[in-house]
Amino acid sequence: MSIEPADNLIALIAGNAAQMPDDVAVREKRFGVWTPITWAEFEEKVRRFAVGLEALGFGPGKNLLIIGDNKPEWIISEFGAMAAGGIPTGAYPDSLPEEIEYLISYSEATILVLRDQEQTDKIIAIRERIKDRVKKVIVWDSRGMSHYYGEYPFLMRFEDVIELGKKAENQGRRSSLSDMAAAIDPTGPAIMLTTSGTTAKPKLSVLSHQNLIFASESYGKVVRMNRGDELLSAAPLAWIGEQLYNVVRFLTVGAHYNFPEETETLRKDLLELQPYYFGGTPAVWEMIISTIQAAMDNADFFKRGCYRLAMKYALKRTEAELTGKRPGIWTRLLGPPADFLVIRPLKNKVGLGRVKMAITGGGAISPEVFKYFKALGLDLRQVFGQSECSGIATTHRGDDVRPETVGVPIPGVDVRISAEGEIQVRGKNTHLGYYKNEKATREGYTEDGFLRTGDTGYFGEDGHLYVFDRAKDIMTLEDRTRFAPQDIETRLKFSPYIHEAVVCGGGRPFVTAVVSIDLENVGNWAKKRGMSFTTIQDLSQRPEVYRLIRNEIEVICRRFPENIRIRRFAILLKALHPDDGELTRTRKVRRAFVNERYSALLEDLYSTRKSHNMDVEIRYEDGRITTFRGVVAIEEV
Repeated sequence: MSIEPADNLIALIAGNAAQMPDDVAVREKRFGVWTPITWAEFEEKVRRFAVGLEALGFGPGKNLLIIGDNKPEWIISEFGAMAAGGIPTGAYPDSLPEEIEYLISYSEATILVLRDQEQTDKIIAIRERIKDRVKKVIVWDSRGMSHYYGEYPFLMRFEDVIELGKKAENQGRRSSLSDMAAAIDPTGPAIMLTTSGTTAKPKLSVLSHQNLIFASESYGKVVRMNRGDELLSAAPLAWIGEQLYNVVRFLTVGAHYNFPEETETLRKDLLELQPYYFGGTPAVWEMIISTIQAAMDNADFFKRGCYRLAMKYALKRTEAELTGKRPGIWTRLLGPPADFLVIRPLKNKVGLGRVKMAITGGGAISPEVFKYFKALGLDLRQVFGQSECSGIATTHRGDDVRPETVGVPIPGVDVRISAEGEIQVRGKNTHLGYYKNEKATREGYTEDGFLRTGDTGYFGEDGHLYVFDRAKDIMTLEDRTRFAPQDIETRLKFSPYIHEAVVCGGGRPFVTAVVSIDLENVGNWAKKRGMSFTTIQDLSQRPEVYRLIRNEIEVICRRFPENIRIRRFAILLKALHPDDGELTRTRKVRRAFVNERYSALLEDLYSTRKSHNMDVEIRYEDGRITTFRGVVAIEEV
């Protein structure tokens, strides 16, 4: 039975429940077992949570904030808030208390939905400053919290809200999800999602039901998904990528939406589930490569040799296919057995064996990373988008994939390049505006209705969109050479030994870089060479590690013009971290902040000094702040 068209997300849930009530909608892995929830059960949970919220005074004009890891309760809360007439938004689970306080104040949330004790403790820490706004805090995992509910009257169990909705229904309260859906304006707000916040505090982008459904269906014309396809909830639900490519598409096609047991078990659950579609930010794909390369470094000589030989021919074949050339005779002969004996088992080993199509978005990905996964036989495609355009404006077509581009516009969306080189987008996917920020909303659109993305790029003769960088991040050397630091950084991060890189050079005579090492991979490399170390601070400053990283930088920078190659670099004593404000919660570098925070180090990079005395504050997860001191070496490339 086909699913009837619907003009809002709640109508999609009601329609799916009516047409396939006993089919699996959602699965959650609990205690090692995948526990299913049917469409009828899912509809009932959403409906009763919505009615329970109404009984608590929630409704039109009210907003709800969700904080926690990816679990069914997150989307039940999200859709329940929509069904009740309010607007949900979400925070990343690793957000600090002050970040949550900012979001509560900005979003004007009156009800919070949290996962567990960890998130509840954050709210208790800021309770005095939010108590006049937040009326109820609902918790869905109360383990270890039995004493909390007597001590803090504002707390409420998730199941009690469901029970409240059930009682209200028994007393004659509105109980049809279809009726709730009928009251929703499809052009009105559905959800608010935070922007990346790379240059300032994040704003809230308000997206309508029409925005999200249009984007999902338009993308569906390029990449077909079928009823019953298996999806895995891997990226944070507060991110537009997870909302569009999994949440909305799971509703529009009737797919199975699966939730891992814990964030920490994601790799194991990915391997076990073997989803049909998979996507993530470049950081996710870099993590998978690091996992493979670390495993190969620890493998025996024979396995390591087979892997390297198989990847050599797989990459040659991929290069030929992407450039429209015929692979060489040895590649054609050795490719199939290498694929059967090494590549296919490797793809199964990382959980990507059944993937029909995969996407990367939310930032620039190195062409080397992209080609690596194409060599594994993965149909990987790039997308370009942001929260303000529902997460997508362009993508690759299956028969026209180019690693250096982000594809072509999806059906029904216009993309153009302004005279200044800015990428601009127009279509039903562009948002309603920024919440409570009319000035930013006006400035975010051109007079003829195109969304200003803030990214620079151009269209090639092949019709593909090439993205440089954020307009604010393009740098110019003293000799007036312009370059995109992001392009160099993404290629550096293809190295298994470089976890993060920040390239500098604006207004300077040459290009420099500050890098942080991948502790696991560099640690394994060091152990195999009999090098002892205690901490990342100790390991990062070893002369042998500097030689390793210098060689990686030299090899990677050969592809760039000589005047924009990295000349000097330093390895940080610590990893860049969101808690220290150096990265966004989606792991993008906050360049201006990093430049300011490490300004003294950057000055020394452009001097004749061979080292720098670092003195920087760091923040631990429990909120403690301490000073981190040490000597950072500076070396020539």
